Amino acid sequence: MTHSWIATARAEMARQGLAGWLLYDFRGSNPFAARFLDFPGSFLSRRVFALVPVEGPPVVLVSVLEAGSLQADGFEIRSYAGRDSLEEELRRLIPSGKIAMEVSPRADLPYVSVVDAGTVQLVEDLGGQVVSSGELLQAFAAWSERQIRDHREAAAGVMAVLDEAFAFVRARTEAGEELRETQVQDVIADGFERRGLVYEHRAIVGFGPNAGDPHYSPRTGSDRVLTPGDPILIDLFARKPDEGAPYGDVTWMGVYGEPEPAFVRAFEAVVAAREIGVDTIRTAWAEDRRPQGREIDRAVRDHLDAAGYEGAFVHRTGHSLGWRHTHGEAVHLDDFETRDVRTLRPGIGLTIEPGVYLPDFGVRSELDLILGEDGPEVTTGEQSELVRVPLGPHHAAARG
Repeated sequence: MTHSWIATARAEMARQGLAGWLLYDFRGSNPFAARFLDFPGSFLSRRVFALVPVEGPPVVLVSVLEAGSLQADGFEIRSYAGRDSLEEELRRLIPSGKIAMEVSPRADLPYVSVVDAGTVQLVEDLGGQVVSSGELLQAFAAWSERQIRDHREAAAGVMAVLDEAFAFVRARTEAGEELRETQVQDVIADGFERRGLVYEHRAIVGFGPNAGDPHYSPRTGSDRVLTPGDPILIDLFARKPDEGAPYGDVTWMGVYGEPEPAFVRAFEAVVAAREIGVDTIRTAWAEDRRPQGREIDRAVRDHLDAAGYEGAFVHRTGHSLGWRHTHGEAVHLDDFETRDVRTLRPGIGLTIEPGVYLPDFGVRSELDLILGEDGPEVTTGEQSELVRVPLGPHHAAARG
């Protein structure tokens, strides 16, 4: 077999009790099919079905118009002409038993739910027992050794730039100079550029109530000036520019002057919730069990609910780390925005980042980890105390 991914897929299908994997694409509608069905020099303008059975030869079904020019090494090529012919060939192609496609019941996993409902209906009408390929795709989610090294470098760079950002905040306030959110963004961008790191969009920097907006984006001229008592939220993310190099992604909290007791309580609750997330994964690994992403989110969310913050944690607990985007395509820690039933596996990189978002302030604490054979390894810092920024001389004098 010329395609190494087929052996990986078959081993996973055997583990899950699947009869096959039916990849469907129509003019680029399925990014997963495009990734695996690499047919060099082929122009496919009609519907394509490719079956990788758990046993037996893989088959690709294409329009008769394109079968003659198709270069599909390792696949038996079959063709159809017209709608009736397509149904007849699909009926022959579909195996008995469960077949995986890029679908998700009730679209609970929108990351993999890309095959249209009509095509699923067609396959099922012809005898197919369609199940989600979400867990099957997890077999291809593990990072390579190079990607792990790239992530470690990105995580170290992100932490170094974070230190520079808070040092800049202190320097400005100690000098009695005004400090705006976008100025901190600029320092972070400069730090990444010096280290050769790239990013999707600029860092999130929120002072005071702006920290209560999870995806706040400061704009020059309307951004907030740092004020005594303000919480400081900095969420920064970057990666090496190489293809496949995953992101490092952290969120850190500080405060200018003396923090309000309510802010301190929320920060302590969020840090404890973050640690519960890590410990829940460690416990599962110790039990030789691979938990679903939703389980970690539920443990973290239950803690924050019990601490009095029910309704204030408005996003998932964490996401897999990608390289095309900060958020990857592997399992996420989510039982809130979606219901991620995919399992955590060795070789996947994740964030854990619970938060509390209230009208006057917000708190988020984020770290990165890699899932190893022996359990999770944190690759960034783990914040346990607020970064305290003393009041500048003009504010201290005004308070005095």
